Amino acid sequence: MLNNNDDVKSNKKNKSEFVEQNIIINSAEKSKKKYDEDNSSLAKFFKFAKFNTTLKKEIIGGISTLLAMIYILSVEPSILSGASSVADQSVKMNAQGVFLSTAIVSFIATLLMGLSSNVPVALAPSMGINAMFTYSVASKGIGFEGALMATTISSILFCIISITNVRKILIKALPKSLHIAIGLGIGFFIAYVGIKNIGWVAESRDGLPKAALSDFKQTYIGIILGTVVVFAAIVLHYKKFIAPVAIMMLAGFIIAVIIANVVPKGSNSAVDQAFSTARWKSDGWDYNLLWNGFVHNLKETYTNAGNKAIWTSPTMYVSIFVFTILTFFDATGTLTSVNVIINKNREKPTEIPKAAMIIDGGTSIAGSLVGISHMAVYAESCVGISQGARTGFASVITSLGLLLSIALFPIFGMIPDCITGAATLFIGIIMIGNITEIEWKKPEIALSSFFIILFMIITYNIAIGICLGLFAYTIGCLANKKSKEISPVIWIFDVIFLVCFVAMAFVQ
Repeated sequence: MLNNNDDVKSNKKNKSEFVEQNIIINSAEKSKKKYDEDNSSLAKFFKFAKFNTTLKKEIIGGISTLLAMIYILSVEPSILSGASSVADQSVKMNAQGVFLSTAIVSFIATLLMGLSSNVPVALAPSMGINAMFTYSVASKGIGFEGALMATTISSILFCIISITNVRKILIKALPKSLHIAIGLGIGFFIAYVGIKNIGWVAESRDGLPKAALSDFKQTYIGIILGTVVVFAAIVLHYKKFIAPVAIMMLAGFIIAVIIANVVPKGSNSAVDQAFSTARWKSDGWDYNLLWNGFVHNLKETYTNAGNKAIWTSPTMYVSIFVFTILTFFDATGTLTSVNVIINKNREKPTEIPKAAMIIDGGTSIAGSLVGISHMAVYAESCVGISQGARTGFASVITSLGLLLSIALFPIFGMIPDCITGAATLFIGIIMIGNITEIEWKKPEIALSSFFIILFMIITYNIAIGICLGLFAYTIGCLANKKSKEISPVIWIFDVIFLVCFVAMAFVQ
């Protein structure tokens, strides 16, 4: 019996030692793998170790951002194709050409942002300003050619501002609570964009959402699928799943494709409206349409570059001023709020790299020269950040996806709005988590935060929300005898805003 007990004890000891050895070996292998990854050329260039990230996290983050912002590849062509030529009202911008320009410029801008600034930020044509481009500028007698020229000139001015320290001065002039409020406003704003894309909100004639519930008889299919996707993503998020947004977008897309291709066209109007893009089209791979459309847009623009109707119209010069101001505050507010979210996951907070500001301004010039509206940092970058993105390598992944979209443009075009809307709504919900950090007990802060959030949503414009928020902050400080707390920079911008709003009356 003693020998048997000794044998049992010996076996247990051997097993225990074996398990311990395996744990040590596995731990050593993981440490070596981590060491190898951290010391690879890629990891050193993007500083993975410094920002406590991994290749896997960056790839997932980059793909998540791509999926959240991919809607712009269909929305930008849809909006700009409504703009007529200054020479002939029957001639419109070509949608396929706008798609190609959008994909190329977004790819280059996002790649440069990742490589030069090392931040997980993506760029694409600005939502809101693209609607102004078509419905408030091009339609006022200068055509899309004049609107593109106004975009070019305002982008040059914006780039000059970006090279200087004006943006940093403004950022430092704002109280911390207002930085948070801008981020919250953007969170609510993109959540509203998501709600609209899912189908909950009706659209105005220019494609912007208005405060009215949509016709559920026509939109219920998209609403159901989009809402299920967003709530499922929330559940996965709290369950600590990796890339919950990407997982649910893929699942929702598969379901949409199955429904769209099983239900005969014309037999169900709700399916037709929600999933029309998800139907497979065998003749949708004609790449000549992209190139021919691209050439058409450039040819019309440069042929009419000297058209007197453009240069003698007050709309041209007012538009340049308005575009410059709105782009400045749209881009500055978004980049600032995204940087706040990035810094939450860093031991040492970092300022926005100057290179990021220059790229932010410079890419709009390139975009306007090839036929698209103003470029901007995308708040949807927060989707990737929420999934672990910390460095510019995530932007590189996003940019490669944008480039790939050219080759796979029919497939990317198949993703229904209700699916991209679900991703946007999800990240909007995540972004408002720090609402308690605002100093709500200070009247001037509470008043300003209220106006920032409210006007970003109801005007569908980030810049206007910031403008009204600073007005409210100034009034709040004056009413509470805190005029000394108002930075001279804010006073200057208050005056500029007044002039801008007066100018806007001439282009709307």
